[in-house]
Amino acid sequence: MNALHVVFRTSRFKLSNVGVHFINPCCFGEDLAAWLRDKLRPKGIDLREPYQEDWGWGLPVKNGGQSYYLGVGGNADGSSDNRDEGEWRVIVEKKRSIGRRFSGQGKITGDDELLLSVKEILMADPSIRDVRVEDV
Repeated sequence: MNALHVVFRTSRFKLSNVGVHFINPCCFGEDLAAWLRDKLRPKGIDLREPYQEDWGWGLPVKNGGQSYYLGVGGNADGSSDNRDEGEWRVIVEKKRSIGRRFSGQGKITGDDELLLSVKEILMADPSIRDVRVEDV
């Protein structure tokens, strides 16, 4: 996978209410995916509607002629004080053709425009903290 992960902590998004439409009880992230879509759109980024995966939510994206996939999921801390407190992960996957994969071209880097936009949006929200990028 050609991806970097933006990891952060918050209680802003739901980690405690399992939706009746969830494929699995761990499919949190619907509200985060919709929120990110609404924040990225004004930046001229082309996004489709989020859809559910068996582990979270996915969001297809095009930016500057490049295709991406944002994967969104979270895990609750299990605190009785705030059941929505937890760690979230936005996987920013940059799509590449087979030729670019074989040649080693088109790898996502820490200065990728979409990655930086996601990170900037998260860091601008005061309810979101400990934002960091991981190369998993």
